[in-house]
Amino acid sequence: MYYNISFDIAAILVLTVIAVGMKTVLYTDTRGHKLMLIYVISVIVSANIDIITAYTICYGHMVPDPLNLILNTLYQYTTVFSVAVAMRTILSYFPGASKTSVIINRTLLYIQAGFVTLNIFTGIMFRFRDGYYAHGPVYFAAYIISLAVVLHMLFVVLKNRSGMPGLMIRIIILFLFLPTVFTVIQMIAGNILLIAFGEAFSALIMLFALETPDYRKLMKTMKELEAAREEANIANNAKSDFLASMSHEIRTPINGILGMNTMILRDSDDPQIIEYAENIRIAGNGLLSIINDILDLSKIESGAVKLQPSDYELSSILNDCYQINRTRAAEKGLEFIFENDPDMPSGYYGDEVRIRQIINNLLSNGIKYTEEGSVLLKAGYIEDDTTKSAGTSGDEDDKPGILKISVTDTGIGIKEEDFDLLFKSFSRLDEIKNRHIEGSGLGLMITNQLVSMMNGTIDVKSEYGKGSTFTVMIPQKVTDRAKPGDLAARFKEPVNSAAKAADIFSAPGKKVLIVDDMKMNILVFRGLLKGTELTIDSALSGVEAIRMTEKTRYDIIFMDHLMPEMDGVEAFHRIHDDKDNPNNDTPVVVLTANAIVGMRDSYLEEGFAEYISKPIDQKKLLSVTKQLLS
Repeated sequence: MYYNISFDIAAILVLTVIAVGMKTVLYTDTRGHKLMLIYVISVIVSANIDIITAYTICYGHMVPDPLNLILNTLYQYTTVFSVAVAMRTILSYFPGASKTSVIINRTLLYIQAGFVTLNIFTGIMFRFRDGYYAHGPVYFAAYIISLAVVLHMLFVVLKNRSGMPGLMIRIIILFLFLPTVFTVIQMIAGNILLIAFGEAFSALIMLFALETPDYRKLMKTMKELEAAREEANIANNAKSDFLASMSHEIRTPINGILGMNTMILRDSDDPQIIEYAENIRIAGNGLLSIINDILDLSKIESGAVKLQPSDYELSSILNDCYQINRTRAAEKGLEFIFENDPDMPSGYYGDEVRIRQIINNLLSNGIKYTEEGSVLLKAGYIEDDTTKSAGTSGDEDDKPGILKISVTDTGIGIKEEDFDLLFKSFSRLDEIKNRHIEGSGLGLMITNQLVSMMNGTIDVKSEYGKGSTFTVMIPQKVTDRAKPGDLAARFKEPVNSAAKAADIFSAPGKKVLIVDDMKMNILVFRGLLKGTELTIDSALSGVEAIRMTEKTRYDIIFMDHLMPEMDGVEAFHRIHDDKDNPNNDTPVVVLTANAIVGMRDSYLEEGFAEYISKPIDQKKLLSVTKQLLS
């Protein structure tokens, strides 16, 4: 029997070139590279011995049987060694592989080496008689164990592939199976030596795909980036926790300051005192605005803000935004103009809270940077069959379109070179000229993020020194095609006296419980409800609140969230889950300084009847109280 050794010779030549290249131009000082080089050298040695044994078997009658046995045994040992190095090379790419996997891999190779050693004395794998080679009873054992090693390594690779580059996984699988395929072909063909060629081919692919200096450098960079990403996530979570904590710590004293100030404005008749108190109110609300912007941006950046689409009336949002900002504009002596398309639909499906926030941010920005002239708010709707709706609700026959909101001011305008800074965090344009203007510089950044979340666009046109126009285009689906008509005429009707009258109510005989661990907050709360004739009890802790609710039936419970011993959420659940508690169905309103975007929804999901953020707004408190009592 004669063996075809041409593939072995080709493998030796290729592997020699690879070994020289790995020691020179392709050298990298890494464990994986060193293991790969040892693997290549071991295959070269194995292939040379394979050629020698092929020759001695062919001319076995010229070589003593013991020498043939030694040469073939040596070939088997080098094969086991090269497989062991190949597996260690693969494991070097998976530092997270378990020790159990390494132990299983070594055990299989030790068993294979044990068979080879046992064969020297028993001939169970192969033997020589009178110069002729013959298979033993367990000849295929070595190949079966090698296949088991390959399959086990495949399992390890697939198990630890998470987070690894797809190219690496594919190349390693190819590295595992190419020699296996060539081994099977050799077993079928019989006289063609292909194993070393398959190993050379896979080594060549591995070298130029994964073991080049550039790839190793890329892998190192990717690991560093992953570590940096994890550190950034930890830092971002720490920032969010810090901001949530600071929200509570800052808002708690502001609640006392603005609450007491509200009572001064209500009860004082001294014009000088009222002027001082009004300045406190303006400064306090400015500070609150900055805190709100920082908290909102933090939640948006962390991905915690989710859109909550529902049906809404656009006229209600526009009226709220108009009334709030009309007062601000009047304080600066600005003309505040509103225009809408009278034929636009009145009902839409989308996130009402975010739409209101976007409009308010644009108006606030326009008023802030305008010293004289006017601010114009325009609303319209553009039918567009190609626009994808932000949600699905209502009549499916309604065509989606774009809600168009624009705010035009006659303010300072924007320099062309500053356009790129408009939507960046904490950016203030023309800092020297605008140093007297308060704010965090986050309003437009938040607006841009919210518009993007709704698949919309924001466009800016500005002329420095003359004014700016911000136009927002947001995909929204129509739910009510009734025409609102001229909203501006309705909005301009006097509302102050009506609003004040609506806020005032009397509820003698009704009992409410305020739960807060700070006495000043309780004092502010009592003052804000002064004149309603409500009976107001107070508790300084969740435990005390539970004890009081077991004895007295209340019409409303106002519960602070963060308190020592037992927080407001736990106290609320204990009251409502106790069937024997007379207040287990009493509406509970959460009072909290945690005013981050999205918190209202989470509190309502907990089961609270309503959410009021601190500092407590008197109108909001009166409105909620009146609604729940009715």
